[in-house]
Amino acid sequence: MMVEGALGFSEFATFAVELAREAGAVATARAFESADSKQVEFKTGPDNLVTQADRDVEQVIVTGIRQRYPGHGLIGEEGSRLAGDEFRWIIDPIDGTINFVHGLPWFAVSLALARGDWLVVGVVYRPAGDELFVAERGAGAFLVEPGGRTRRLGVSSAARLEECLIGVGLPAHPARSRVSPLLAQLSDLSRELRILGSAALHLADVAAGRLEAFVEPDLRAWDIAAGIVLVEEAGGRATDFAGAPLSGMTGGDVLASNGRVHDALLGVVRRR
Repeated sequence: MMVEGALGFSEFATFAVELAREAGAVATARAFESADSKQVEFKTGPDNLVTQADRDVEQVIVTGIRQRYPGHGLIGEEGSRLAGDEFRWIIDPIDGTINFVHGLPWFAVSLALARGDWLVVGVVYRPAGDELFVAERGAGAFLVEPGGRTRRLGVSSAARLEECLIGVGLPAHPARSRVSPLLAQLSDLSRELRILGSAALHLADVAAGRLEAFVEPDLRAWDIAAGIVLVEEAGGRATDFAGAPLSGMTGGDVLASNGRVHDALLGVVRRR
């Protein structure tokens, strides 16, 4: 992909883009099969699923990293672990597995690279729409659209909650009922809510200015690592519900926004 290289990204970011596209092709090949063909299994319950495609896509990514950067570590949602040097990859092979299982084309490949505990690269690829979001610390955040047109991302300019379209995510049962009051408050205060089923794509959409904010409790590092780089490089802000910055190396409660409405939203989530 010469477009990404022309933007001045490092070899790490360019490699992540190439790998995300390769992994996305594997996921797309299985996306519209029946649920039975996808070999769906429960992890912890009926709202926490894994398919054979999740494992296959993760293996493509792991193999690519091992071949290109054998000294790098990695952690993948489906259990891949490698110790390494100062660099570590954080992998979600299919973010939005429930959508994937149901044939809903709203899922993504998410790759992030950390140097020590500092996230330096984030790539989120939605293969069904051929949208590739890529960000690198100090170089900005970009969307490579179908056909290769590339544009710089910037967060929304909305400054009032009533102007905001907010993405939300639901925690696993039985914790879901505990966030109902928060969802009701956000719904009352905002223009509308969207539950799209992929934290990585919610975060990418905040970076692109399509959503003003994203709120979800109890996420994992692979859900958010790439998206945090995108949001911050697009001019937004990402914290936990107490307002502390997110490293992306661990999970937790996530509030990402355009920055302008962040403090107002912190006031809402703290009252939950």
